Amino acid sequence: MDNNVPETSIDSATKQKAPKVVRRPHKTGRLYRFFHGLTHYNTGSTPRVWELDLFRGALMLFVTLDHVVNFGFQLGFFDFKTPAMIWFADNVLRVYLNSSFRVGIQPFGLFIFSFLSGISCSLSVSSLKRTIKMVVLCGVYMGVFALIHVFFPDLVKSYFIFNIINVLTLCVIFWWLFDLVKMPTWIRTMIGLIIGAVGLTYYFSYFVRGVADIENDLLALLVYNKHGTDLVQNFEPLFPHMGFFILGGVFGGLVYSDKKTKTKSENCILPLRPLAIMGKNSLVTYLFLPVIVLALIWIAEKFVWLFI
Repeated sequence: MDNNVPETSIDSATKQKAPKVVRRPHKTGRLYRFFHGLTHYNTGSTPRVWELDLFRGALMLFVTLDHVVNFGFQLGFFDFKTPAMIWFADNVLRVYLNSSFRVGIQPFGLFIFSFLSGISCSLSVSSLKRTIKMVVLCGVYMGVFALIHVFFPDLVKSYFIFNIINVLTLCVIFWWLFDLVKMPTWIRTMIGLIIGAVGLTYYFSYFVRGVADIENDLLALLVYNKHGTDLVQNFEPLFPHMGFFILGGVFGGLVYSDKKTKTKSENCILPLRPLAIMGKNSLVTYLFLPVIVLALIWIAEKFVWLFI
């Protein structure tokens, strides 16, 4: 053995002979990322503005419960057997369904949701990508609604639907156009205020005075009016929701210009994280969570009827 061989040579030779460690690639498929995003929160490279997700998640929880009660009665899922559950259905669920509170609070919840969606849109990295996603989702949603009408005409009474999904899709398109032409903030603010004022005027005329009606089918989709509600089964007008959306986008651009949370923590506290996940995936929650809950109720009513 040659004692004069320097240690660095021995180390380098050892390193060259060492077997290479083969690392398994992480799963990065679109389907995997989709379902991973549904169950995990703030796992991306850029922390989310979690307080916005939390507020939207709280609204989505209320909307989900409202849809479950509404469609549950329409589909006959609350045909309970025990006295306690019959009392609960008649004195809690049905009372809520027919209450003035439900009628009065629904529009304001959608106004707030539109405002929060506008803030979220202003934080988006790629407004074009977001716009394409919304257009595709809206097209699929409307197509499925029309198919349901074909097979279940008693449940869905029209081919055409114009609700918050359609409204938000149009809002995102217009916001993308605003960005495309680099529209100044003050002009966006004025447009949002005007649209909001017109929409709220018709809201007052329709819900309080009961005199709002527009005969033209296209214009009837713009504001609250009797013909709009007769035209489609699930009707939410473009105004004032678009006004709130635009004002939310302006607010987000000013307050969240750094695209970071305004709280001390970068992540939502653990007990509230499910709500934040719901808010992060608000459209998925809106479309699928009521279906899942109703399916569970149907299974329980059919197979565990002894207890309910």
